[in-house]
Amino acid sequence: MEDNEILLDLMNGEQFALDNLSRTYGKLIYGVINKVLCDYSEINDVDECFNDVLIALWRNIDCYDRTKGSLRNFLISVAKYKAIDYKRKINKRKINLELKEEIIDIGINENMELDNEEFYILLESLKEEDKKIFIKRYLLDESIEKISGDLKLSKDLIYKRLSRGRDKIKNELINS
Repeated sequence: MEDNEILLDLMNGEQFALDNLSRTYGKLIYGVINKVLCDYSEINDVDECFNDVLIALWRNIDCYDRTKGSLRNFLISVAKYKAIDYKRKINKRKINLELKEEIIDIGINENMELDNEEFYILLESLKEEDKKIFIKRYLLDESIEKISGDLKLSKDLIYKRLSRGRDKIKNELINS
């Protein structure tokens, strides 16, 4: 199917346009999403992201400017940035899970879940360098080796600071 036909159908709000788009560019969109999320997600995250990409295209097709590039490149951009958003969401979920496991180990309420704002408030109790280490490790999912190299600190020191930071956060949660 031609890009012009897909675009016209999407702009006219034709629901079958999403099916045509999916048939024509589905593998490409899935490929972009998989490349970004490769180690971070489960298959249902990829499918959910794919569906969100289609919804975003459905709602925002008027943002596409033919003079700036092909529909294919526009789809790649939308898929890439949606997948990056999902990667952040998955990382935040991972942080909550890791902290929840730590908290369960010390006997605090299992149903407790931190939202992003609460997590950042807890990070505020840490020293500036420890905040950087926590963000790099748990939000950006960087390896200990990379953090060590970036901050010019030994790996042992990174592990110690992460451990002490988790202890400090646990104490903050216990006392709140």
